Amino acid sequence: MIAQTTRANQKTEMLQKARAALPLTKIRERAFEGAFFSVALIAMAGWVYFITLLLVRLFLWFLG
Repeated sequence: MIAQTTRANQKTEMLQKARAALPLTKIRERAFEGAFFSVALIAMAGWVYFITLLLVRLFLWFLG
C-alpha cells in the first residue's frame, strides 16, 4: 500500500514538473521558429536585391 502511494506521488511530481516545463518548451519553440523565419526573410530579401541589381544592370547595358 505504501509503495503504491509513493509511486502515485512520484507520478504526480513528474506530471507537475512536466507541466511547469511546458511553457518554457513553447517559448523555446516559438523563438526557434521566429529566428528561422527571420533568417529566411533576410535571405529572400538578399536574393530579390541581387536579381533586381542584375536586371537593372542588364537594362542599362541594353540602353548604353
